Amino acid sequence: MRSTNRKKRRSSTFKRILLFLVIISVALGAGFVTWQYLRGETSQSDGDTPSNEETPSHVETEPENLEDTPVAEEPDDEEDPEPEETFIDIRISATGDVMGHASQLESAYDAETDTYDFTSVFEDVKPVIEEADLALANLETTLAGPSRPYIGYPTFNTPDAIVDGLEYAGFDALITANNHSLDTRAEGLRRTVEVIQDKGLNAVGTYSSAPDSRVLMKDVNGISVAVLGYTEHLNGLEAQYSDEELFAMVDIIDEEQIIRDIEEAKALDPDLIVTYMHWGAEYVEEPNELQTYYAELLTREGVDIILGSHPHVIQRAEMLEVDGNEAFVAYSMGNFISNQRRETLGAGFEPTEDGVIISFDIQKNELTEETTIEQVIFTPTWVYRNREDGSGTYTYRILPVDRYLENPDLSEEFNNRARESYERTMQRLNYDATETD
Repeated sequence: MRSTNRKKRRSSTFKRILLFLVIISVALGAGFVTWQYLRGETSQSDGDTPSNEETPSHVETEPENLEDTPVAEEPDDEEDPEPEETFIDIRISATGDVMGHASQLESAYDAETDTYDFTSVFEDVKPVIEEADLALANLETTLAGPSRPYIGYPTFNTPDAIVDGLEYAGFDALITANNHSLDTRAEGLRRTVEVIQDKGLNAVGTYSSAPDSRVLMKDVNGISVAVLGYTEHLNGLEAQYSDEELFAMVDIIDEEQIIRDIEEAKALDPDLIVTYMHWGAEYVEEPNELQTYYAELLTREGVDIILGSHPHVIQRAEMLEVDGNEAFVAYSMGNFISNQRRETLGAGFEPTEDGVIISFDIQKNELTEETTIEQVIFTPTWVYRNREDGSGTYTYRILPVDRYLENPDLSEEFNNRARESYERTMQRLNYDATETD
């Protein structure tokens, strides 16, 4: 939005009146001098001696040059108008874990062309993601390329096409600091960053070379957003590298380093600071002490939005206030896409099918430069998996659940599971927010 400054206006009416009065005054002065002369009350030009020059019967007085007459400035009775308030509005959307299990890779593979295509997985959530001006997700796999086998758990290597699918859906930046960052070792970590960047997206939390800064700054339609990402775990693979090598590759949760990074971010004068934290215990619905400790630390240091991943299930969301600073925190946003579910993990693991897209409507007052979170919107998602038309591979779709409840295209069983997922997600988030239509 554009600021509008009104210029002061001065009235010319007073000047015209003043000019008229000057002309009248000159004319009256000339008449008064003539009247004095006729009465013989005017003084001689050189003392009392009468002049030999003939005295005219009347005296003409030339009016003064009006252009040289000083004109009094009109006092400006109009006060300067108050500057108008203008606003910038953007939406930031974020979601949880993007996995690449083996059956997902089989589903995306086209044997005739020997290529992979993941775009259909994101087709149903694409309208939601595209509404965002900045969209973020946690990419919990590596892109080591075809020099290694494409495999899933426990050491993920996913085809580059997964990034094409995410870019198609509308994502702008991918968080790459997580417990699987080193699954294909340093070479795979670095190539992951390079592929993401080559495809026009940002990688957050891992680096192809030692970074000059660990802060991603994004100008989002005139609102500056700083993005950071950290991981608690590296699955023990960090033991293969020195502290210096690790520091050059990945951002690990460390209190002193996080505080330094936030200070660096604040020195860049962002309007908003967003931090992804890959933390907590898998499949546990409540945040643990480490999560709550760092949520409070990040809030106290000035982070505005804290987004959690790794537990693979939904955990609660809340507003924190620490030492006068406020932050929104979602301790875990669950799985965005994975093969984790009741059929693969067993009864009781249904919450691994659940995810959520959290959207933040952000507003900046251009006059005061104050930036606020105006609204938080939850879009619960559910991972649909089914063998269709006798296919030997599964079809995967991420469904924005409330748009698919009672959908005739889904079987009664899937409608019931989608409804249960929705209810679980909203109950676990336990936050007064507005769901999307």
